Amino acid sequence: MHTDVDSVLASVVERLAEAGGVGSVYGDPVERDDRTVIPVARVAWGFGGGGGSGPADAEREDGEGDEPAGEGYGMGGGVSASPAGALEITDDGTRFVRYESRKRLVVAVLLAFLAGVLLGRR
Repeated sequence: MHTDVDSVLASVVERLAEAGGVGSVYGDPVERDDRTVIPVARVAWGFGGGGGSGPADAEREDGEGDEPAGEGYGMGGGVSASPAGALEITDDGTRFVRYESRKRLVVAVLLAFLAGVLLGRR
C-alpha cells in the first residue's frame, strides 16, 4: 500500500512543482526598440496529505464482518498565480514596474472617501 501512496505523492508533487516553477513566475521576454520587458507573476503553492493505519486483525467498529479496520490516505495541493509586475530592462538600467490592480485602486479610493466622510462630520 505504501508503494502506491509514494508513487501518487511523487506524481502530485511533480505536477505542483511544474505548475509553480520558474516558467510560471517569469514570462517570455518582450523586446521593443531599446527596451526588454519580462512579465513577473506571484506564485504560491501548497500541499497537504494524510495517512492512517490500523491493526490488520482488528474488527470493524460497527461489529459487522471480519474485514480489517483502518487504513486510509488522502492528499491534495494547489497552485495560485497572479500578475505582480514586470522587469523593464534598458541601457539606463533595470527597474521593476509593479502591477496595480483596479481592485486595489477601488479599495484605496473607497477608504479615502470613507475617511473624508468621517473627518467631515467632526
